[in-house]
Amino acid sequence: MISTLRHVLVDSWIGRVLAFLIFAAFIAWGVGDIFTSIGASNADAVVRIGTHRITAQALSESINQTLPRAAQQMGLNDPSQVPQAERVEIAHEALQHLVTQEEVLLFAERNGMVAPDGLVRDSIFAIPAFHDKNGQFDRAKFNQLLAQRRLTEARVLDMARSDIVAQGVMAGLGDTMKVPPSITRRLIDFNARERVLDVVRINAGAMPAPTAPTDAQLHRYYDNHQETFRTTEYRHAKIVVLSADTVEHALEVPDEQLRRYYDFQSGRFHVPETRSLQVLTFQDEAKANEAAAFWKSGQSWDAMQAKYTDAAAVSLPETRQSDVPNPELAKAAFSAQSGTIEGPLKTETGWVLFRVLDIKAPHDTPFEAAREELRREVAHQQAPALVAARMARFQDVIAGSSDLEHIPADLGAAPAAGTLDAQGMTHDGVPAPIPGDPVLRQAIIARVFSQSVKDKPSVVKGPKDGAFAVLVDTIEPGKVQPFDVVKARVADAWTAEQKRHAADVQATGLLTKAKSGGGVAKAVVGTPDAVRLQSGMTFSRVRPAALPDGVATQAFGAKIGESFMLNVGDDYYVATLTGERAADEKVVSDLRQRMEPQLTATMRDDVAATFVRGLEQRAKPVPNMALLQQVIDSTGGGAP
Repeated sequence: MISTLRHVLVDSWIGRVLAFLIFAAFIAWGVGDIFTSIGASNADAVVRIGTHRITAQALSESINQTLPRAAQQMGLNDPSQVPQAERVEIAHEALQHLVTQEEVLLFAERNGMVAPDGLVRDSIFAIPAFHDKNGQFDRAKFNQLLAQRRLTEARVLDMARSDIVAQGVMAGLGDTMKVPPSITRRLIDFNARERVLDVVRINAGAMPAPTAPTDAQLHRYYDNHQETFRTTEYRHAKIVVLSADTVEHALEVPDEQLRRYYDFQSGRFHVPETRSLQVLTFQDEAKANEAAAFWKSGQSWDAMQAKYTDAAAVSLPETRQSDVPNPELAKAAFSAQSGTIEGPLKTETGWVLFRVLDIKAPHDTPFEAAREELRREVAHQQAPALVAARMARFQDVIAGSSDLEHIPADLGAAPAAGTLDAQGMTHDGVPAPIPGDPVLRQAIIARVFSQSVKDKPSVVKGPKDGAFAVLVDTIEPGKVQPFDVVKARVADAWTAEQKRHAADVQATGLLTKAKSGGGVAKAVVGTPDAVRLQSGMTFSRVRPAALPDGVATQAFGAKIGESFMLNVGDDYYVATLTGERAADEKVVSDLRQRMEPQLTATMRDDVAATFVRGLEQRAKPVPNMALLQQVIDSTGGGAP
């Protein structure tokens, strides 16, 4: 969270245009006033921090600004599709971000930090949303947009002033921190120092076949392993499931409601031309010209980002012209041909290079074509609450039924019946058609095989707030198959066990010789195992060997000269750690280059985090839990 705050207020190119993010939220996206029912007064505070407060409206706006980005990251078409659990997490993160901002502003206020009027004016004049077509501040446009968002000029000035002050407090915190060389050396040595291993692998399957067993030996093995030769137990069960999925599939949504939703989502179903863009913005024209030549020489997007780290690089997938934040870029990008690299183009934000990756023509989706998709979306949103509302009735229905027949259809519960084994497979070897996801299916199968025949069905709590009931009708018990029927299987199992035992004995003998002196390399001299010896294998934590994890882990904990043995499946490994050595200098250099920036960034973030924790201990935020829950509920994150 602190890292995000610092990047927004200090590091990002958008953040350099002071207060842009805050204003863009109100101007570009906009959010409705959903709190008129809570009360029109801004005195309603979700959290108080000293003399500062976070209003319900501010928290709601922050959550609703974040939801579209979260939906896009999840690959969802609409913010309303963001799952409930993620909505709760978004609400918590938004609240913490606002609390941190207010703590920083309170600190600045107590220490007399004030943003000069001139800097506040310049920051507002720099916001593109307030510019005319010539890129100049337009007072009429400024007033119009403020009126649309129900903002006063004084409120906008306060927001800009607060943003500048917060940036002033947080800028540079921890920038002088450096990782002590001793810490870097120890971490590099721990991860890159190489172990040297001699190892022999003995595979049970490669062992010579034992002498053919007698019938007496096979009978003895059969008697001692009868469970291995038992047929599968099957059970026939009736199942009824009530979950968000079953309710969603059964829920009918009136066309009137779907049409309202369709009209509300008109921008989604009536899509203008969109283009996917890759954009690089430079502050220096000469650098932009150099980059243009480099890109046009056939370089990839990844190569451009890696080479020009000082440029602002952004990808804009399937973007409408109105959504491109830079008007000059928008006009040029939507008149360019696909696949060509254009620029440098001078804009208000710098010199821009761009490439059009893809062009999608405008298209309309009529209501009839969108009806089923809309029904699924509306049902998906309503289903969790309906499950909770119908649970009591579901329990009453199950309690009054001895055979799980005649379950009311309007409950939205899904019935199923059939024969299955403990793995959920039918006699035909295919998965039984049990409603629900894999976790719910497993819970139902476990219940089927733990419940007795004819036990009265009862409601069992399932995952994700669902529930189910089971009635076991009949059991086809597994039975031990006669020896004569499974004799060939018994012989195969007996042979495999003998081979494993022989491999174990051979590996144990090799380990004993290795421990007596000289390690495994000396122990295999003059034996058939000499051809299996892999001598001088080197590996480290950053450059693993082609060995099972267990072998490498044991080697990391062994002392030089120590021998050990490990069984992994049908393989028996006998190994000796013969030495350690410093890593290759190139490996160390590469690791240092990757590790030092990460460690430095972590330490610098820790400084900012410690600073904010100190502010919180002094300011002691006081939440209004009832109002906070109302806000979360109103944005779709409340409990059903």
